[in-house]
Amino acid sequence: MKKTHENSYAIYLLTDDLLHIIYKKVPCINVKAAQLIVKDRMELQEGKAMPVLCDIREVRNIDKAARDYLALEGSLWIKKLAFLIDPPVTDMISSIYLDTHAQKVPTQSFTKKAEALAYLGIKETDDN
Repeated sequence: MKKTHENSYAIYLLTDDLLHIIYKKVPCINVKAAQLIVKDRMELQEGKAMPVLCDIREVRNIDKAARDYLALEGSLWIKKLAFLIDPPVTDMISSIYLDTHAQKVPTQSFTKKAEALAYLGIKETDDN
């Protein structure tokens, strides 16, 4: 199974064992954007809990309400979460997220996709 979806804020690549979300370069992710991102993710997952790789390297700003929404309501059906970052900007964004929100799911940040996938327990292939 392989599914894809795209909205104004992200591209979603779903395989049997991983959901890869690639965030687009937008001025700011606000709570309305966060709600759409989560809604679309949950529709793709159809109730199946799985590891998620979030590529946030293009994110430049995310407001507090959006961070709160993604950390709380946005963690449903996520077994394990890895952020793919590009320091210094997205490193700071992921650090703020990790430091200010009690994590419901195991979460770490990585600069290399292979390391993020290994953390999630996924072997790197052309599909992910």
